[in-house]
Amino acid sequence: MYLRAISIGYAIPRTDFNATVHSVFQSAINLSLTRGSKLLTLVASNEADLPQGIRVDTLDDFSFGIFRTGEQLTCRDDILRVGSSTIELRGLKRWKCDLPALQADMTNTAVVTAWQHVWQALNRRQKILGAEIIAEDLLRSDEIIGAGVPYKTGEAMRGLFDATRRFDLTATSSAHQLIGLGAGLTPSGDDLLVGYLAGLWCTVQDRCERMKFISSLGKAMIRLSRQTNDISRTYLFHAARGQVSSRLADLAKAICHGENSNHLLPIAESAMQVGHTSGMDAVTGLLIGLTTWINRGSATR
Repeated sequence: MYLRAISIGYAIPRTDFNATVHSVFQSAINLSLTRGSKLLTLVASNEADLPQGIRVDTLDDFSFGIFRTGEQLTCRDDILRVGSSTIELRGLKRWKCDLPALQADMTNTAVVTAWQHVWQALNRRQKILGAEIIAEDLLRSDEIIGAGVPYKTGEAMRGLFDATRRFDLTATSSAHQLIGLGAGLTPSGDDLLVGYLAGLWCTVQDRCERMKFISSLGKAMIRLSRQTNDISRTYLFHAARGQVSSRLADLAKAICHGENSNHLLPIAESAMQVGHTSGMDAVTGLLIGLTTWINRGSATR
């Protein structure tokens, strides 16, 4: 079988490499590099671009189930080979998002309105689907709904939010509570942190204090990510460097540009539909991160 890649993430090695199939899903497979512990991901054409991803030109009914965990893969001269399959990588520009360039202005009326539209759509979706995490409950210390994961998540997010506002690096203790918290292929706590880091990167605005804080927080999260699974650790590693999936980055861009609801909400839906709750959790983190360095409540009124 011959396939051609249509996009390639910035983190894909630029030199020849060997890898092993780490895990297989219908629309994606993860590859474990022979040297080092990083994961790469092959995804179908209808999936998002990823920092560590190779998006492949596939038909609608294509499944990566044809591959098997443990299979060996080689990349030589921009040609991937696994079993009898070949994937060509030649001539592709490397995909990379630039969240700091968005310079989110959460005092701009259009931006705040866009944020509110997504916030309302997110909470509505979470409630309809009976999600364990409801965005509007996380920062309400007087009214936490549920126990267990919802309670622990709310407590940790409030601690992280408040410490970030003060540029207090004890925020790492709250991040520690979120790492690996919850069920799923990527636990809810990890997805929240990925989105939260994305939101912070959008609001850096070339301010030294903010840049210093998020860089330190990111390094701490990379260390802490050893406590979660390989897939989540990969997403946290890249989020700490301001790199997230194209769906989350596109949503951040639409909010920061103050897009109208007709254009904005389909982008939000696309981001929220990822996985069972992973997309909704990441969007929750993004929206909270965007408001961290403004007056509390100014966007949610």
